[in-house]
Amino acid sequence: MTPVEMLGYVEFPPIERHPYRLTLASYSFLWLELQRREKPTGSTVDMTEHAPLNVTAGWESVLEAAGRLRLETVELPEYLPKQRWFAGKSRQIKFVRIADWIPLSIPSNVSSDPSQSALVLAHVEFDTGPPDLYFLPLAMSFGDAKNELPRTAPHAIIAPVLSHGGAGLLHDGAFDDQTCMFLFSLIENASRVNADRGGVRGIRGKAFQDLAAVAGKGLQVRRGSAEQSNTSILFGDRFILKLFRRQEPGLNPDAEIGQYLTEKTNFNQIPPFAGSIEVDGLAATEGKLGNLALLQGLVANEGDGWRWTLEELDRYYEACAPLPFPEKFGGELQGPLELSENPPTQVALDHLGLYLEAGAILGRRTAQLHLALATPTDDRAFAPEALTEVDLNAQLAGIRQHASTVLDMLKERLSYLPDEVVEVAASVLSRRRQILDRFAPLNGGFPPIQRIRIHGDYHLGQVLRVRTDFVILDFEGEPARPLAVRRSKQCPLKDVAGMLRSFSYAAYAGLMNYTARHPEDLTRLEPWAQLWERSAAAEFLRAYHEAAQGADFLPPGNADFRKLLNVFLLDKALYEVLYELNSRPAWVRIPLMGIMLLVP
Repeated sequence: MTPVEMLGYVEFPPIERHPYRLTLASYSFLWLELQRREKPTGSTVDMTEHAPLNVTAGWESVLEAAGRLRLETVELPEYLPKQRWFAGKSRQIKFVRIADWIPLSIPSNVSSDPSQSALVLAHVEFDTGPPDLYFLPLAMSFGDAKNELPRTAPHAIIAPVLSHGGAGLLHDGAFDDQTCMFLFSLIENASRVNADRGGVRGIRGKAFQDLAAVAGKGLQVRRGSAEQSNTSILFGDRFILKLFRRQEPGLNPDAEIGQYLTEKTNFNQIPPFAGSIEVDGLAATEGKLGNLALLQGLVANEGDGWRWTLEELDRYYEACAPLPFPEKFGGELQGPLELSENPPTQVALDHLGLYLEAGAILGRRTAQLHLALATPTDDRAFAPEALTEVDLNAQLAGIRQHASTVLDMLKERLSYLPDEVVEVAASVLSRRRQILDRFAPLNGGFPPIQRIRIHGDYHLGQVLRVRTDFVILDFEGEPARPLAVRRSKQCPLKDVAGMLRSFSYAAYAGLMNYTARHPEDLTRLEPWAQLWERSAAAEFLRAYHEAAQGADFLPPGNADFRKLLNVFLLDKALYEVLYELNSRPAWVRIPLMGIMLLVP
């Protein structure tokens, strides 16, 4: 589960004296609430309480000696928890340490003060759990830029500073155009910046030249609006630079897989890899090669698959609300696996229409992605490996233990759940033995298959709708997992299960959206939600199976395919139960219903 798959709100720019432009699509339904602008709390630096840092000696003033001590003990412990990309919000910071830093020497084609930017790796210790390492590009702004920053990006300010040129601000370098252009030029020129130990270098991808030729000169710098665990910077309408905030020693799979697919395979349904910024030889990353940033081609799109799907569902529910559900389906629809073995029903064709085709296209693209990642190669990081029954049994043991933990927590939280969720939660708990038995060890006879590199965190929010097709992005894997796990080779049915569960979430998130405005339609629309979920998932599954049929990474028989896919579906649904118990108890009904379908 990731933050993109949840309901929320969009905060528009504040209304001021100048004209306010707002364009709405004709089919959109928006609930707009006008609120008085409050003074931000906990998001800006209080200038009256923070004495300016003296930076007359350049970055040494801030990142060494007394300035460094204050940054580590006061400024960064206050600044980091306020950032959306900071993953340690639930833990108390014990201390922050500047592990490594590199002042930027600006290339000749970038107009800037060489002392204005630096790249910093900050080591963060917590009261519980392991430490984290964060990438912080830093910049100092003076004059007009300093005056503008509190209005445009107050959350980016770290501390006030004082130099020969007067008062200024130390802040996130992602909000400084010159720093952003330096990072872009580092890749464009394939140049290197050295530190006392190690350094950073730009890697220019093979697709860079073609993208740059179309982009032209004078790329305008903009910031992406959908910030999550990373920070996105846009250059014109052709490039997007993703800064990997949380660092671990080793290559980031998003950059690694993106480069491999772009330069070594014929799979084109991803943003083209244009380059990356690598770090090597630094103590903070144990001397290993790592990625600070990824540069990709910017793909014109109609939004991510999650938002596009919710828009389609809103129209679907509006059309179905006045209709009686077809009696011929009886009490219960078949599951997606059973439905995928036959052509879609006429009712599904009549009402899902466009989305059935979209689901099939996405299924084919997913299969093509896995086939590209399964291509024989001399590159050990991507060469397919055997996934034996011993490997699967070890994985099943871990999944079974996790399932037991989730069910224990569900039982413990039962009395705290909303009334409408308690009954289905109790039904799931009554199936504890059957659920755990689904993860029992295999007893011989399971055919050997391959494990390959996979997406690892696959859902509708990880694809872009592009005309009538899809582009797949964000290959980092599940952010909470260690880098070694995210780079490991796995069974690709884990990706398939992730997308099937995403269809389920979309169906019921869309239903909750619609019935929040039309509560009288909830009971009547629930079977229509079930029809949409299972029909869309069946089309995805049918197309995937047809396109990937005969691949060495799939079990050859339908029974083994079904058994293995159900394992990953059940594991994913249990993971979602844990997430919802901790985040949105009212939503836990969605994965619980998924479990009921898998363990009737």
